Amino acid sequence: MRGAERWLSGRKRPPAKWVRGESPFSGSNPDLSASPFLFGFGRLVRTVAAAVLLCVAALASAQTFDEYLRLRRTIGIREAAGVEALETFVGTRTVEVAARVCGFSRVGDKSVLLLELPEGGYLDVRTSRVPDWMSGGDVRARLIVKAARASEQGPIDAFLIGAAAEHQMAAWEEQERLRRKAAEESAARRAARTAGAKKPPERLADLPASEATPYYAAFIRKRNPRLSEAEAWRIAQGVIGFSLKYGVDARLVMAMVLVESGFNPNATSRAGAMGLGQLMPGTARGMGVTNAYDSIDNLYGTVRLIRGHLEKYTGKTGDQYQALVLALAAYNAGSGAVRRYGGVPPYRETQSYVRKVVAVYDALCGRRR
Repeated sequence: MRGAERWLSGRKRPPAKWVRGESPFSGSNPDLSASPFLFGFGRLVRTVAAAVLLCVAALASAQTFDEYLRLRRTIGIREAAGVEALETFVGTRTVEVAARVCGFSRVGDKSVLLLELPEGGYLDVRTSRVPDWMSGGDVRARLIVKAARASEQGPIDAFLIGAAAEHQMAAWEEQERLRRKAAEESAARRAARTAGAKKPPERLADLPASEATPYYAAFIRKRNPRLSEAEAWRIAQGVIGFSLKYGVDARLVMAMVLVESGFNPNATSRAGAMGLGQLMPGTARGMGVTNAYDSIDNLYGTVRLIRGHLEKYTGKTGDQYQALVLALAAYNAGSGAVRRYGGVPPYRETQSYVRKVVAVYDALCGRRR
């Protein structure tokens, strides 16, 4: 095990006297000028840098939440770092960590916060002053720290730059999620209006992906008006994106999903098939789908599955149309049933499914058989 991992994950729970502030620095260097990220500079540079860090740490204790967010944006932090980010780095790094503040120790005018990280292990963070709302210990918080380590086996020196209560960050992140969702829905509405102002194509054929999405989204929403514009747009992007990635005609995927679920991401059959492409639980797991009711996750499994069937039966028959029919039959009834009956199984459901998908696919391609 690396030294960093031993240091982070191998430490035992701190004694209760930490919270009372009776413990010494427990191995941390109380001299700011001896920090690894100041080592090697001249005395003047060390003095100035140490003074700046002391000022920043002092300001952290008096920060408002808005000031914390501004600091976060200035540094370029988007999310809290996991323990693995602290286990592997060498040099200096400024990160945000989500942690439980277990307590603190004070020596003279300097303090050390003891943080318990969610993934395991503890981290000492030095500061010139402990924010009042942390002084009782057992507080969940987000902390921006500047950490330094001279080597992979060495200890981490960490200094507090900013702090905010976890409940404030959680509420803010939920607001940001809702704001982004509203922005996505607004963008989808604008794109739909732009697409509606143009003369729509007679068929979903030969459109570049950048131009096809609005028309696919409009088609999807027309078939399932209960969908929001943003979700219809998301499904359209998933269909086109995975079709391009795996070399499957997007119009075939559209036909399959229409027949399977009517573009209802929450559809569940009596047999337990789930989501847009009606994936069975075992099939979903085998295709690496973790949430079959998520549109993108389901489309990922759906397109991969039909692509595998198409490759298999194209190789066996050498005929694209026959391969398509057998691939659809295998998608519905399983490749074992196709093998057992030497073609499309004599199941009414499977035969109806193949006919419906082929008919919709032909219509989307603008052709007649």
